[in-house]
Amino acid sequence: MKPLIVIILAAAVGYVSYEYVYPPFAEMMKFTKHVPVEPKKEVVAVVPAPKKVEVKVEPAPVPEMKPEMKPEPKTEPKPEMPKMPEPPPVDPNAFVAPTFQSVEEVTQNWAAVPKGFFTKPVQVTINKDMKVQMQMGKATAASDFKAGSKIYVMDQVGANLIVGAAAGSPMRGQVAIDDTDFKQVFITGYEQLKVARTEAARRAHEYQLGAAERAKNAPAPSAGGGSSNDKPIKAEDGTYPLLLASMKSGEVTEIKPDNIKSWGDPAQEKIDGTEYWTVNVKYETQTMFGKFETEAQARIKNGRVDKWVYTGSGEVVP
Repeated sequence: MKPLIVIILAAAVGYVSYEYVYPPFAEMMKFTKHVPVEPKKEVVAVVPAPKKVEVKVEPAPVPEMKPEMKPEPKTEPKPEMPKMPEPPPVDPNAFVAPTFQSVEEVTQNWAAVPKGFFTKPVQVTINKDMKVQMQMGKATAASDFKAGSKIYVMDQVGANLIVGAAAGSPMRGQVAIDDTDFKQVFITGYEQLKVARTEAARRAHEYQLGAAERAKNAPAPSAGGGSSNDKPIKAEDGTYPLLLASMKSGEVTEIKPDNIKSWGDPAQEKIDGTEYWTVNVKYETQTMFGKFETEAQARIKNGRVDKWVYTGSGEVVP
């Protein structure tokens, strides 16, 4: 009960002090009495809504598209090519060396050596020790050969050589080509043939160049037959009946009508002090290394072929 009374008294004292004691004191101290401030009222201005203005948007004009002018490419000057030296003028009288097949072509890669190469027995060297079975009819015999021994080749069968112990021996055996120096023997002989053929062609060429000069010194042809001045008659087919008759009579055996490739024109010449009509022929001849083109000359005197010679060398054609 007492606390309640105390609270009531404290409240009463506080109220009396605030109402009667505080005002004089506040006036003396220049205090102002607290007056509650009413909150200000916000004034809201009503703005009228703007009128809707229609704006017409016209499309911008499309600029006219002009074709783009591409700059012309600059053509750079081409570098001047160095001038090739002009080939020297061709001398119509120059010698042209004959061409030859390779060894592989002539021998068909050693599978078929020309048969003419075996016209005579060819001596070769064996390059390793071997035993060769020899045979003659039904008789057989084995022969031992040491490396470096000589043996004679008579023929060829595929990759083997038909051999004999001696050039005239009737006994025959077979050895492989690669077991001998046969290839080198053939190549050496073929190279020698090419040199000889080239030199013969060169001499024939020089002979032809001198033919014009010899013709100048020849006497003028005279009428009548049976003399060296009778010009040989050329048939419509390009042959010469006089030369064909010489071949058929056996005056020359190496040259055959079927082997002749071309017939030359007749010329009148004075050779070694003798007056001739000459006709050159090119023909194909068979050698131990195959067929080759050769040139020969028929020298005509007193209405007949006096001789056949190889042009250039002047050697008589068999």
